[in-house]
Amino acid sequence: MSSWIARVILWTIAALYAYGALVHVMNILGLSGFSWIDAPAKWQILDLVYLVLDIAVVIGILLRSLIGYIALVVAAVSQIFLYTVFRDWIVDVPEPFTRTPEEMAYLDTLVTFHVVTLFLFCLALWIGRGSTRSI
Repeated sequence: MSSWIARVILWTIAALYAYGALVHVMNILGLSGFSWIDAPAKWQILDLVYLVLDIAVVIGILLRSLIGYIALVVAAVSQIFLYTVFRDWIVDVPEPFTRTPEEMAYLDTLVTFHVVTLFLFCLALWIGRGSTRSI
C-alpha cells in the first residue's frame, strides 16, 4: 500500500513538471505573452535548460530512473536559488520585459512550489523505502 502512495506522489510530481515543460515550450514558441526571440538571452537559456530538466524529471520518474530523481532535485534547488538569491539578476532585463509587482510575486509562488515539491519527493522516498520494488 505504501509503495502505491509513493508512486501517486511521484506521478503527480511528474505531471506538474510536464506542465512546466509545456510552459517552456509555449515560451519558446512565443505563445506566452512575449517574443522569445527578443527576450533576454538569460531567459532563453533558462527556458532551454529547464525544458530539458523538466523532460528528464518526467521521463525519469515514469521509468523509475535515478537520473529523473537527480534532475528533479537539480531543477527544484536551482530554481529556488534563482528566484531568491539571484532574483535581482533574473529581473534585471530591458524595459519591454520588466515585470509588474504582481508578476514578480509569481516568483514567490514558484519558490513555494519547488519547496513543496522537494518535501513531497522526500516523503515519497520515505514512504516507499520499505517496499520490495523500488518506487
